[in-house]
Amino acid sequence: MKRPRFPRDSRDGAALLLTLWCIAVVAVTVVLTARIVDSDVENETMRARRFEARELALNGIAHGINTGLKRGSELLHQKLEDGGELDVRVSSESARLNINRLAKENGSQTLKNLFALWGVSDDEARVAVDSLADWVDKGDLRRLNGAEREELQNQTAYSLPQNRDFQSVSEMRRVRGMDVVAHHQPDWSDYFSVFSRVPLDIQDAPPEVLRVVAGLSGDQADRLAEFRNGGDGLPGTFDDRVIRSLDEVITRTGLSEAQAEALRAGFQVGAEPTRVESTGQVGGTSFRICTVADRSLKKAARLSWEEQ
Repeated sequence: MKRPRFPRDSRDGAALLLTLWCIAVVAVTVVLTARIVDSDVENETMRARRFEARELALNGIAHGINTGLKRGSELLHQKLEDGGELDVRVSSESARLNINRLAKENGSQTLKNLFALWGVSDDEARVAVDSLADWVDKGDLRRLNGAEREELQNQTAYSLPQNRDFQSVSEMRRVRGMDVVAHHQPDWSDYFSVFSRVPLDIQDAPPEVLRVVAGLSGDQADRLAEFRNGGDGLPGTFDDRVIRSLDEVITRTGLSEAQAEALRAGFQVGAEPTRVESTGQVGGTSFRICTVADRSLKKAARLSWEEQ
């Protein structure tokens, strides 16, 4: 039996389709391979830049914890020839309020006053303050507006009290009432520390802290902040003025006798530990390191370390 024979045109057409199909497959494969290679190259480039940015940030940390280096030093703010940038901000950790100390104060009027400045109502402030106190105290007796384990056991919005000191400021975020505080003041965490000591450091204390601790008016606190910030009006820059004595502050801000007494009781000039925030940037990729260290010791003692 003879096999059927297809016209030559049909065989040529089939061959052409097969060829085109093979070419399409090869083209797709080439494109996909190229994309994979490009992605790998891009990822490797990003990793390399991130590594370089981290190395730059580490150099900044070394500069920042050097007590012999002034805050206005050019080493803390560099633009390198290869396009890299380094920005280091050095500030006193003791310019922040120690939450563990305040949470143990009965009623903590300081916290209530601070929250009030941020627009938190009196009732809302009482909830947050009492809940912070219940979180750190050793017993299970609930304060009037607070919350202990029994009240928080079957919910997920807030963390259960740990009956110990806060080990980091971030632990405060899930304490009952702090979500309301955060709504009024999103950067509230910049005002607190678990490492700060008393008296507080007058050099970097925010105006709100000056007001609630020493009883300064808003104008007096702003006047002091403007003096410290120098000509550019920004904190942590090369032209910041260094506070030499509390008497200088009292004279410049025109404090009353009672305010001057409160200032001397609550503040000092220069205090450890120190916060160093170092950011390295290479090719649009940045890496930030933040450390808190006690530089008063012969070898600086690192209290915390965060990378991002």
